[in-house]
Amino acid sequence: MDGAVSSCGPDRKWSKVKPNREQAGPALIVTDACLTVVARTDAAPAGAGAMQDISVFTRRIDDHLASHSGPCAVLVIEISRMAELYKLLGQQALDTSMAVMAERVLGLCGSADAVCRIARAQFALFLPNLSHASKALFTASALAARIGEPILVEGRLLYMVAKIGVAVSPDDGTSGQALLRNAAIAQGEVAKSGSAHYLHYTEQMRERLRHQLITETELRQAILDEAFVLHYQPKVAIADGTPIGGEALIRWRHPTRGLIYPMEFIPIAEETGLMVPIGEWALRAACRQIQTWIEAGRQPLQIAVNVSERQFRWGHLPALIDVLLRETGIPPHLLQLEITESVLPEDLEGALRQMAWIADCGVALALDDFGTGYSSLSYLRELPLDCLKVDRKFVQDMEQDSGTRHIVQAIVAMAKAMGLKVVAEGVETEGERSLLRGMGVEEGQGYLFARPLPVKEFELFCGL
Repeated sequence: MDGAVSSCGPDRKWSKVKPNREQAGPALIVTDACLTVVARTDAAPAGAGAMQDISVFTRRIDDHLASHSGPCAVLVIEISRMAELYKLLGQQALDTSMAVMAERVLGLCGSADAVCRIARAQFALFLPNLSHASKALFTASALAARIGEPILVEGRLLYMVAKIGVAVSPDDGTSGQALLRNAAIAQGEVAKSGSAHYLHYTEQMRERLRHQLITETELRQAILDEAFVLHYQPKVAIADGTPIGGEALIRWRHPTRGLIYPMEFIPIAEETGLMVPIGEWALRAACRQIQTWIEAGRQPLQIAVNVSERQFRWGHLPALIDVLLRETGIPPHLLQLEITESVLPEDLEGALRQMAWIADCGVALALDDFGTGYSSLSYLRELPLDCLKVDRKFVQDMEQDSGTRHIVQAIVAMAKAMGLKVVAEGVETEGERSLLRGMGVEEGQGYLFARPLPVKEFELFCGL
């Protein structure tokens, strides 16, 4: 029998209820504008299996393009949060949810011939005979909204998120393969954006992807060849410019492009997981440089090394530090690790364990770019820190903005109350230096004092 039920709450809505007369699938399907309830999940709904494979899908697009001159489009849809769903509820709930998502895609397009499944959580949708290219974006918006409607699985209300890429003929491709590829490129851009639900393909997206793939390949070779070098930016006493330490900053020695600065390759290294071996190289190189100074009878200064978010969350940083200290025999206090606030909120307990172990080894810890991320006094008091670094944006705005000056004053006062050293980054003018000195900041770094220097120039600057 078919019937109707009403929802609870102030916004009362009626939903259609119908039995599922198929042997497989949910026993009861309840649908309304905002909720799908799956009561039993013996197998995926039949529609999910009715989708075409990719080769048939692209041939159909090619046949359409050969006989029609108007625009058509391909949408690539990825359902995110599948890994989290699997971890929380297991395989059966994942299968159920994906079956519902497949039915929603099929329901919107109206024909299984227009859909193919690319991967477990990824679909492609063909939109023929568009009156205007903008219709494809309208469909993407509607599809994102439909997929975002909640489903109730095993007593839990679940929300999925669609990330959709759109490619429209003829501008974005004149074959099924080209349209599918370019829609997939656009979908990848959506996944990176973190906020958008759908994007229309552009040639700039393709160029960014090409650049990323080339850079990733070359970075992998650079790791094998150890084609990196450290430059060192001096840290000095604000009062008189006396060198008191340095920050190790990595450069990539590219065979044809020369020295490449980190802002050009670190984001790609983070995204591809290459930051872990690159970060390990930088730590090892810094420790060996300190060892070289000691063995040469020089009085080394403390060297700071940046630890990336990916490297910190890798989980094996304490073990690596232990190995490097044993390999080089350097006094632990001569090494400082700079960690940004972004590593802390996701797993504060795990971060505290790692940092406590590192601090127990005698290695110094600095919180970098303080005030630009997830600043919280509740966790700050728990961290085994030696130093807070005031971000360059605050330093460079102080002279023109009284509000920024008050923020820096508050950071300095708080750090001193907690017994932490304060280092100001990005000091470029005498006015900034004067303000910092008046606030009681004792250490700084920036172009006013010195740019990052090759090791020999750093040694000359510091008198090593």
